[in-house]
Amino acid sequence: MKFSKKLTAVLLSAFCLAAAVPSVPAMADSQKVVTLGADLTEEQQTMILKYFGIYGESNIETLTITNEDEREHLGSYIPLEQIGTKTYSCALVSPTTSGGIQVKTANLTYVTSNMIASTLSTAGVVNCEVLAAAPFAVSGTGALTGVLMAYETASGETLDETKKETATQELVTTTTISDSVGTVEATQIVNETKIQVIQGDVVSTGDIEVIVDTVAEEENVTLSDEDRALLVELMEKIAEQDYNYEEMSETLERVEENLDSLLNEESDSEEESTESGTESTESAQDTASGTEDSTESSTESTAAESEESALAEDSILLNTDESALGSDVVFDATDASALAETEAETEAETEASDDFGFDITVSDTYEDTTSSDGSTDTIDADYSVDADSSTDGAADDSSAQTDGSDIVIDFETSDTEAADETEAVETENETETEITAQGIISLSELVLDPNTEEDATETATIEAGRNYLTISTQRTDLVAGTGTISVYNAADGSLIETVEMSDTTKVISEPITDVEKLYELGEWTEGTEFRIYLDTPFAADMSYYIMIGDDALTTEDGSASIQTALDDTIINWHFDTLSYGIGLDETVDGVTANSAVTGTLYVDAATSTYALLDSITVDGVETLADGTAIAFTESSTFELNIGQSGEAVIHVSYYDSADTMNLVNEATYTVTVK
Repeated sequence: MKFSKKLTAVLLSAFCLAAAVPSVPAMADSQKVVTLGADLTEEQQTMILKYFGIYGESNIETLTITNEDEREHLGSYIPLEQIGTKTYSCALVSPTTSGGIQVKTANLTYVTSNMIASTLSTAGVVNCEVLAAAPFAVSGTGALTGVLMAYETASGETLDETKKETATQELVTTTTISDSVGTVEATQIVNETKIQVIQGDVVSTGDIEVIVDTVAEEENVTLSDEDRALLVELMEKIAEQDYNYEEMSETLERVEENLDSLLNEESDSEEESTESGTESTESAQDTASGTEDSTESSTESTAAESEESALAEDSILLNTDESALGSDVVFDATDASALAETEAETEAETEASDDFGFDITVSDTYEDTTSSDGSTDTIDADYSVDADSSTDGAADDSSAQTDGSDIVIDFETSDTEAADETEAVETENETETEITAQGIISLSELVLDPNTEEDATETATIEAGRNYLTISTQRTDLVAGTGTISVYNAADGSLIETVEMSDTTKVISEPITDVEKLYELGEWTEGTEFRIYLDTPFAADMSYYIMIGDDALTTEDGSASIQTALDDTIINWHFDTLSYGIGLDETVDGVTANSAVTGTLYVDAATSTYALLDSITVDGVETLADGTAIAFTESSTFELNIGQSGEAVIHVSYYDSADTMNLVNEATYTVTVK
């Protein structure tokens, strides 16, 4: 079965949607459970708890969701490499006694609340409220696992394993189909087909195929043979379960109404766009006017809908603190009143003009950038280091919109600001066109690791021991060229090593297939990674800078290449190393199973005098037997034999001494074992 590259992104979360109850709102239960991604920092955990409105509360049970949890729950339907290695998304779950499934999300960049609500109903959830969020824009595979675990803990109910697996399959199927027809359309087809199969108690494959074809025709959507087969297979599995449509109807019919509304809005938007003026100035004026009209209409609609809200006054969806996550956050909810609350809070906090409302934004740009306070060593033109310069920054978590089915808060700008932005975009486009015409691959198209963020200016810090560099690009037409990559000691500007990019024993390029990595790089859908291996690993407590030579990368047809002297973009590829770490003598071929490989472990004598290589996991399975940890009291080389192939993660714990064993640091190294 073939699935989309975006599968991990869709499995950001599994939450809850509430259908409208005209007279009696659902009451939120007191029992709540919060899940936190295991890879969040303490600062990020605080941001999430403040957004959830529970920071400082002590009576809420907390679950930590690890990448191993995700792999255990999702591995049957998603390739492990697409699940990724990090878990960031979080959820607050509160079971309710009525009202169906309700959800509100923040910084989740792919799935929609309607898609999730329909999927949770398939898992066997009937009534609940869920908040799901991340401190920055993520794909968030942890949320599906986390929400289901939290729901079972909070409700005391064990969901049927087959239904949970079917829910995962539904998300996978919906996302795969959305690649071809759009997210709203895909969700509509899956939800409507599911309604007819369950409501009509349909069991035969022939009847299911008729329903699938009829729904697709009614929604004016053409399914590929592959997508049609996936949908039929999903519905066959749903038909095998003992679903009670009366229990599910409130959620599924609410989803259906929401999707109909979104599709109508998209249709109206397309008609307005077709009728707009042809001149750019008139078009901009018409757009501004139309936005105001749309805003007023949307505000009136939101107010009317909020009167019929199924949310109780104490609903967790109405208790969020949007300011905790910063600006430019994508909010989505299945009940408009939850977003109306967001609108009111944001207006008070930002003192924005009265002419804003909720816009349906169609944008596929998601980025997250994070900067932290610290000293930045600046490399001058002669490559000397100004160690006194420093850059103070704060986290700037930016997110963006999905396919148009999420509602976001969009503040209108003045005509002058809009004109300035337009002029800036035009200037940028002209510059990019000029560079392209010259046949230059701009350095701004590259994401450098250890400087893992695009256009990074802060000094990155990595563990000692790594023996490779990574260059990532969203382009898929680039190959290693005839130029070089050079490593310098930033303290004195001395050359440490130069690598010829044409040397296939040191340079390898591969397409990026890890969906989590693609999203972390900037919500890419595809890309290429170049890994450059070095003879000498990065030492402890050092400062380095890297020079990219002309023709280091080129297009496959040779029509363009990197020309640093002609590229206006300046990237100081500069990073520091910590006083501890671990590395292996890895090459482009990785390491071989059941063969000895040499490594180096760095111990920071100032903070620790005892280190243990205490864990080796291969594809998430522990392979280091109990009692066989390797102990170090100083920086040393060692030999290691990993007995099975896969992605191996080696973990080292650093302690202040062998007697007190107070943990002071940890280090990991990931290597491919063949």
